[in-house]
Amino acid sequence: MAVARKGRTTLYPLLGLAILICCSCDTGLGPVNEPAGFSGTIRYINWPTADSLRSIRLVAFESYPSDSAGILTALLTGKATVYPTVGQPNLPSFVAETPYEFTTQGTTLQVKEYRYIAVAVQYGPNILTDWWPVGVFTKEPGTFNPGAVRVLLHKITPGIDINVDFHNRPPKPWR
Repeated sequence: MAVARKGRTTLYPLLGLAILICCSCDTGLGPVNEPAGFSGTIRYINWPTADSLRSIRLVAFESYPSDSAGILTALLTGKATVYPTVGQPNLPSFVAETPYEFTTQGTTLQVKEYRYIAVAVQYGPNILTDWWPVGVFTKEPGTFNPGAVRVLLHKITPGIDINVDFHNRPPKPWR
């Protein structure tokens, strides 16, 4: 009788532990590297002529870009990132709006805070200098005061919408 009782006292804690482990694990052995980033809609009005647009991209800077010479350095050092990445097709042109999802998958976006997020247009032949911001993410509608976005681990933050009015562009933050 003592032997049967001892087997049960060992079995119950093991069974309880197994149930606890099974119930507390909701993703099983799924991927730990889920994407992070932000998403939203870019809305456009007053498109210019087609010959004045060479490329249109979404750019996220870790800090406010105050010097055009530092933009390339920021991109190369991971302090800024571009969507879609160079080599991929541009954001759609001559549409009223386009939804986007800027994530860590397939880009250099990182889990950190970005303080200046803008839609930029390449207007001339020089890929390093001929860019102009045409829309900026802001938390204050009607202004060009940039709003910061924190990219959180394993989370896509929605609602990072940007309005672009080609007749009312934000000022260049750099000289």
